[in-house]
Amino acid sequence: MIAGYLYLGTVHDGIEIVELPAVEMAVCGIHLGSMERIGESWQSIHAQILDRGYVPSGPCRELYVRAESDDQSDWVTELQQPVVVV
Repeated sequence: MIAGYLYLGTVHDGIEIVELPAVEMAVCGIHLGSMERIGESWQSIHAQILDRGYVPSGPCRELYVRAESDDQSDWVTELQQPVVVV
């Protein structure tokens, strides 16, 4: 499992810090609410990629803008998919 959080602390055993490279272009969207339905938001992102003639060009990214409550109803997640033009 990979978590998308900025971490500036001490690296502990069992944790690997990965810095993703900057990308020139990405298709992005916002997912609101529970992670149970995040797949639907990703499907929408990928439909937009196909509609625009792009191709995914690297690992997708999830930025957890707000993820504090246990029930997830108020979570805000930014979805990012690096792309290139075909």
